Amino acid sequence: MNIVRTPSVAQIGISVELLDSLAQQTPVGNAAVSSVDSFTQFTQKMLDNFYNFASSFAVSQAQMTPSPSEMFIPANVVLKWYENFQRRLAQNPLFWKT
Repeated sequence: MNIVRTPSVAQIGISVELLDSLAQQTPVGNAAVSSVDSFTQFTQKMLDNFYNFASSFAVSQAQMTPSPSEMFIPANVVLKWYENFQRRLAQNPLFWKT
């Protein structure tokens, strides 16, 4: 499982203002806070959690008990999905919207 982590750089500025001065300021109407980084982090954590959860149930074919009422998904299929999702997320964090 290869996890690609890209470093991020952020700059935070703090300004100490009087309450009267803040009350007179008008927020920018069309400004939007970018949530791509937090979404990407959430998605990465979700992928890791799902893969670890699904892998915790892995058994060898010899250990499997036949159960006609249950479906089994090979672990390599889950791993392939995981890797494809990571690749697509790295290319375009908003790919799931299309």
